[in-house]
Amino acid sequence: MKGSRGVRSRRFRCVGLAAKVSPRALRLTSALERALLRRGLEVVFDDETAEAMGKPKGPPRERIARHCDLVLVLGGDGTLLSVARHAPSTTAVLGINVGVLGYLAGLTQEEALARLDEVLSGGFREDRRRRLDVSICDGPNSGTYRALNDAVLNRDTVGRISAFAVSIEGRPIARFRGDGVIVATPTGSTAYSLSAGGPILDPALAAVVVTPICAHSLTQRPLVVPSSTTVGLRVVGRGQKAGVRLTLDGQARFVIVPGSTVEVREARSRATLLRPPESDNFHNLSEKLNWGV
Repeated sequence: MKGSRGVRSRRFRCVGLAAKVSPRALRLTSALERALLRRGLEVVFDDETAEAMGKPKGPPRERIARHCDLVLVLGGDGTLLSVARHAPSTTAVLGINVGVLGYLAGLTQEEALARLDEVLSGGFREDRRRRLDVSICDGPNSGTYRALNDAVLNRDTVGRISAFAVSIEGRPIARFRGDGVIVATPTGSTAYSLSAGGPILDPALAAVVVTPICAHSLTQRPLVVPSSTTVGLRVVGRGQKAGVRLTLDGQARFVIVPGSTVEVREARSRATLLRPPESDNFHNLSEKLNWGV
């Protein structure tokens, strides 16, 4: 698949461990630490994992990938996103599913130790995933932030709809009433966007999908545009003084000044996820999401 390439010539020397704070994940983390140390590798823990395991304090989770050349993430998709969203492209990230769905994970917890040498010797392939740079143009949270899955603009008030405006390269293209709007990468197309009625995008596509959330219109549908496009989002009309928030990957949340524009564009660097050589996107869709069954 385009966007992926082999890594058989690469060997890892410093491995980061980032785990969901749960008994299962922490037990497996301890086992992996012992296995890595026996192989003469340096091991780094992020701060949350280190605290849970009684280890010396490590770097913040969002920065652990800057301290090593491979990060093993033990948990669900949310744990993986918290690392991969900020990881340099030069650092590989491998998810080990100790969560519920684990759609982005490359290994099950049962495979983690059995296939460790295969991972360390470069037997897994790199899957370069597009990310988003999300810019808040005004207000106390102005700045540019990173997302791997999606950026979501919606109202704080539950049960009330608002009017949202969408622009492409500065040109207004849509205005609708609803609960919010999502801009998702191909990776994020199988997350919140999918549950809101958006299409599934192949990970290799140079595209993003703009998905209305519960639009109060039968004609408002998701829109797929090139990933090079700058998408502008804004809450407009009456009641815009009410709370507006921006959420990235379902984790980072920011208050948005009413009427302010949020601009979403493709980031210049990609996240590098490790995948087993036999991994196939359509098999993953079938196994994890029951697609095509």
